[in-house]
Amino acid sequence: MKEMSMTDSTTRRIKIAFAILTTILILSLFSGCDLFMAKGVTIEERIDMFMKDVNAGNYGNLYTHFHPQDTQQRQQVASASFWTPYFQQGTIYSYKIQTVILDIATVTVTGGVWSSTPFLFTMAKSGDDYYIKKLAISGATIVESYLFK
Repeated sequence: MKEMSMTDSTTRRIKIAFAILTTILILSLFSGCDLFMAKGVTIEERIDMFMKDVNAGNYGNLYTHFHPQDTQQRQQVASASFWTPYFQQGTIYSYKIQTVILDIATVTVTGGVWSSTPFLFTMAKSGDDYYIKKLAISGATIVESYLFK
């Protein structure tokens, strides 16, 4: 009889542990938690990285923020000289992410020739990371992906 209660007790503990783990898993799925700590670059982080490179004068690095599968587009924007009509060396640009709706972020940029100018970043994922697929400044498209038209 004692062996039977030991088995019942072990079975009960296993069921409780399973119920707790199942509850944690379900709650983490609904809350957007990643149990395996895999975290890609978010839309906001990508914009921050892009603008930090702008402010550092790293124009030759800006292409790395555009979608990696679109090699034609990345080659177009890889040259630092591509960016000099839009950003002036030595100027610090302040920016504020106003809205992010689905994969489109509206950002206001001030500095140089821009005064609370709307920049529209349309984003696409590659793996876990968001990249820029289209950049429009004051409604004029500056860069647009050939892959996502």
